[in-house]
Amino acid sequence: MIRVGVIGTGFMGENHAHAVSDHPSLALEAVVDIDEERASDVADRYGAARALTDYETALDGVDAVIVATPESAHAEQARASIERDIPLLLEKPVATTVADAKSLAELTTETDATVGVSFVLRYDPAYAAARRAAVTGELGDLVSLRAKRGITIEESRRIGERGHPLFYMNIHDVDAVRWSVGADAAVSRVMGVQRRGELADVGVPDATQALLEFSDGTIAGIEGYGTLPPDTPGGIEASFELVGTDGTARVETPSDAVTVHGDRYDRPDTRHWPILHGRMDGAVRRQIDWFAKAIQGETEMLATIEDGYRAQAVTQAIRTAIEKGQPISVLVSEE
Repeated sequence: MIRVGVIGTGFMGENHAHAVSDHPSLALEAVVDIDEERASDVADRYGAARALTDYETALDGVDAVIVATPESAHAEQARASIERDIPLLLEKPVATTVADAKSLAELTTETDATVGVSFVLRYDPAYAAARRAAVTGELGDLVSLRAKRGITIEESRRIGERGHPLFYMNIHDVDAVRWSVGADAAVSRVMGVQRRGELADVGVPDATQALLEFSDGTIAGIEGYGTLPPDTPGGIEASFELVGTDGTARVETPSDAVTVHGDRYDRPDTRHWPILHGRMDGAVRRQIDWFAKAIQGETEMLATIEDGYRAQAVTQAIRTAIEKGQPISVLVSEE
């Protein structure tokens, strides 16, 4: 059994801990949180051997680690893991700055250990199918892509200043767009606008919209917003559309796989982290499956820290373009 430590037990950290605890070749060795009570609660719930408040103590007794803390702690904790050659799955965004993200990406070239970033859309069958249709030529030459992602206003206020639409949500879409266009073209220029007002009390925009131009002429639009009503079905709205010269592909979240009409109308999540008979499923479980196989040398992670750095560079360029009110060149090659 591969002993795994989960650092950070917030929403995603708990999901990761649950998925690890269910996995046939992984053992949840430790969970770490600066809140001792929270760490103990998650450890008890998913059968972790240890509940800790110090991540360095955890690193001394695990075979692999998942870092799901706020991004302000990512650079330090990820660097400590990589320097110990411990396999690492790092939540997005990779760091708080592009420079730190780049530094971590460069550091991964010095280790043979598995290192990946948690872009769960790459492990979603619907997004993977849309991307496959693009890269295999089924859609012809890609012309345009569109992605949007929104969360409820309650969630925005819970997250606070970390919930900037570009970095909390749309960095997933930036990665999905880059992944679908492929390595032959890079984002060369971005522009964007934002709307501020309703979420001024937590210091983030209500909504952002961005336009990306690729070096091969493909264009993409990305929209993020954090003002959905609290009773929004599934708590999220997202879509992904690819348009080519010979066809289109489209993904909607939440899907219409199941609807529930009770005291409210709901479309429960069946894509990201659904619970199936008490076990974690969806893209989160598939990513953990992939991580386990990568650690054992059977495959490689679909999203690397390098992918995380490149997505963050594009996302930061969008924010700069919004703040300056003018298009910004993206100085990140795909070589």
